[in-house]
Amino acid sequence: MTDEQQTPAPEVPLPQKSEPILNLPPATRALVLANLAVFLAEILLPEKTSDRLVTFFGFVPARYTGHAHAGLAALVSPVTHMFLHGGWLHIGVNVTALMAFGAGVEKVMGAKRMLLFYFLTGLAGALLHALVYPASTIPMIGASGAISGLFGGVLIMMADAGLMGGGKARVKTLLPVIALWLAAAVFFGYFGMPGVNSPIAWTAHVGGFIAGLLLFKPCLRLVI
Repeated sequence: MTDEQQTPAPEVPLPQKSEPILNLPPATRALVLANLAVFLAEILLPEKTSDRLVTFFGFVPARYTGHAHAGLAALVSPVTHMFLHGGWLHIGVNVTALMAFGAGVEKVMGAKRMLLFYFLTGLAGALLHALVYPASTIPMIGASGAISGLFGGVLIMMADAGLMGGGKARVKTLLPVIALWLAAAVFFGYFGMPGVNSPIAWTAHVGGFIAGLLLFKPCLRLVI
């Protein structure tokens, strides 16, 4: 048989590049990695150093009402407190929620708007905490305010997409979800959660969530 008469071998398709298991958009991925890196530093540092880290970078309302020394900590802690966490359960729940809600919001808003939205809602949580507990000297830590804001944004996204019905039906569906979230935040704030020894800052959850509901559309319309 000549070369011209030989049957060509079937082409073997090249293996396709596999998608990563956690295909997170860039801003969400950066926030997740930053939170994990800071938590790793918390647990690897000596206990006294870690405690000082939390005291300095945690959000302390008394710094703004004259009940505690302010200094540089008062300037940076409204943001830095969002990257500190109080244990494995705390970081685990927050990072999981960040991946779930953050990815959805970022895909709609884009990275820059999502980051702005994230930090604004986190700041709103800290603000409500300071208004309710102005003399508190206990550092508040965690990304719960910002993540609650992301959840508020997700609810608005779902409502706008028609997943909660239209007109009055949408309101009837949305309001009970909002009420349930707020009630759960206050309940667990006062009575705690199983397996969690430290108090839960319900104010941060409520402030961030309400800010998320109110700021989602304005942030979405921003040109940045």
